[in-house]
Parts: sequence; structure tokens; C-alpha cells
Amino acid sequence: MVTYQNIKRHLLIQGLQDRKVAHLLEGIKELYTARREGLPSKEWSAEEVSAYASFYLPTNMAKFSFVMDQLPKEIREELSHCQIIDFGTGPGTYLVAYLDYFGGSDCGHLYGIDISESMIQQASQLLGGLFPDLKTKMHFEGEVGNYSHALGRFLIFGNSLNEMNSDEVFKIIKKVDPTHLLFLEPGVPTVFDEMMKVRDLLKGEGYSCHYPCPSMDPCPILATSEELGEDDWCHQVWRGTHEPEVEHLGQLARIDRKAMAFIGHFYTKGSSVQPQESTRFIRFLNETKHSFDWQVCRKCEEGLEKAELEIPKKIFSKKEAKEMKKLSVGTNFNYEEDKILGNGKIRVKSLSINP
Repeated sequence: MVTYQNIKRHLLIQGLQDRKVAHLLEGIKELYTARREGLPSKEWSAEEVSAYASFYLPTNMAKFSFVMDQLPKEIREELSHCQIIDFGTGPGTYLVAYLDYFGGSDCGHLYGIDISESMIQQASQLLGGLFPDLKTKMHFEGEVGNYSHALGRFLIFGNSLNEMNSDEVFKIIKKVDPTHLLFLEPGVPTVFDEMMKVRDLLKGEGYSCHYPCPSMDPCPILATSEELGEDDWCHQVWRGTHEPEVEHLGQLARIDRKAMAFIGHFYTKGSSVQPQESTRFIRFLNETKHSFDWQVCRKCEEGLEKAELEIPKKIFSKKEAKEMKKLSVGTNFNYEEDKILGNGKIRVKSLSINP
């Protein structure tokens, strides 16, 4: 298991004090929010790379694990034998996340792609240090290449669509021709708009969506948003806690990573595994004394639709009801309908979270 202390041992710069790391993280956060025009050409210092890796790598790993947990086990089995191409790998974030989740003993070569030489140096140092016994070959490059078709190709975009546009991303997809494709992007409206453009292009190429959409039918949130002129978008929110050292850095830097909004999408091409038709929890609407109100996305005869559920607290134990408050948005679940209420909400008789 990858831990904060293990990551810290293999940073480019050793011995950085927590307050120094927090100061660097504040500058990085400003770059990704207030001064975004400098992102594509950003030159990272060794100190900045080390600060980024010590905080954002372990917290971003949680998003990867969450999305993997929502996929069918048959898809996860396919992923464990793929070549991995992590585009915009940074300090090796999703290569580390992949190996931590799957082990990597049966996977193909690992490719980390990034234009930053200091990030590539950090990725190489981290992967070599964290997984010294790994027999799989690792490659770190500045641009995508040509990859063997003998094994599946798992292409990951981690915060890359955020710095590009849908056309640029699709050119990379066409070149790699991935069998599996994962996006983990910031949960903001501008990225959602670009993600929907990519989704349409992927549909034309024969890809299937396994997460978060139960099908490639038109997105009901996008349709409603455009029709009513609303600023609405679909995203996930991971909720949880990190290691104490990571939480401490977040407190010092005033960055909350206990609730992370992101846009996670997973697609396949040529897989025999069909998307699950589970319902997705997409927005927490309200909590009353007697119930939780959720907005969900589900598959119906007409395609995908939004719906509102009223989930009575009485169907849970006290412990279960407490856990429901902490549930990550984007979780798959199944439910049994009780009745449709006058306001159009669906009252739930029973509910089970998919393992």
C-alpha cells in the first residue's frame, strides 16, 4: 500500500518543512484557479514538484480508486492486464494509483506522458522507489507514441482535458486507439462542457460508457441545462479522509480535500462487458427529519433521465443512516420503489449500495 511516508522518501527535494510545503501548495492552488492562463507552459521547480507530489498525488489516488470501485468486476479484470498510458502524468499520479489498486504483476508496460521534465523526473523516481520489485517496464516521455495492440491499452487523462480542449484530446485518443479510457478532471462547468463534446465523439467511434452514464444516450442534465438556460453540470464528489499527515498539510495550506468535486468518466471499446444499469447518485438535495432527498440519473425506456428520490431514514439502522450522510456523490446503487408522490418524487422502499 502506498503511504504518505513512502511517497515522502522518494521526493526530488528531501526535508521540506510542512509550512514550506503549505506555502508552495497555496501558490499551486492559485495557478490552477486564479491564474489559469499560465498552466500549459508552467515550468515547475523541484520544490514545487515535491510539494505537489506529497499532497495532490495521494489525494488524487482516492478518486481513481473510487471510480474503479464503481466498475463491473469483469472490467476491472480486463484493466489489470492492460498497458497503461497516463497522459499528463505529473509525478506519476495515476500510474502509482493503478499499481496500488491492481498490483501490476500481469499488466503491460507503463507509460507516463508529461511535457514537464521535472515532473517526469519525479515520476520516474517515485515509481522506481515505491515499486522496486516491479518487473513491468516503465517509460516516461514527453508525448504519446505508438503502443502494442497485443494487449489492451488503458489511456488515462488526469486533469488534462482541463488544460486542453475536446479536439486536442480526441486527436490523442485517435492516435492511441485505447480499449479503455478514463477521465479524472476538475468538477467544474467548463470541463463538463468539453467532456460532453468528447462523449459525443466517442459515441461515433463505437465506445460504450460504463461510468457515470449507464448508456451513451443523451445526457438529461445537459439537455435540461440547455433548454432552460441553467448553469448545471454533472460531477462527482468524493467524500472521505486521508492520512493524518496529508490532512495536516491541507489545513496548513487551507485546501480541503475531504470533499473533492471531480468529473470522472470511463469508456470501453470492443469489450464484451455491458454497462451496468444501476442508478447513479448525482446530487444531494436535502435532508429532513425523516428522509434524504437525492437527485439521481437512471436508465429508462426512453433513455437516460433525472429523477428525485425520497429515501426514508427508517429503512436504515442509526449507523447506516449516519454513513449515508458521508456517501460520495457518484455512487452506484439499486433501489425498490414504494410509490410516486404528488410532487413527482419517488419514495423508496429499500436501497442497496453496489459493492
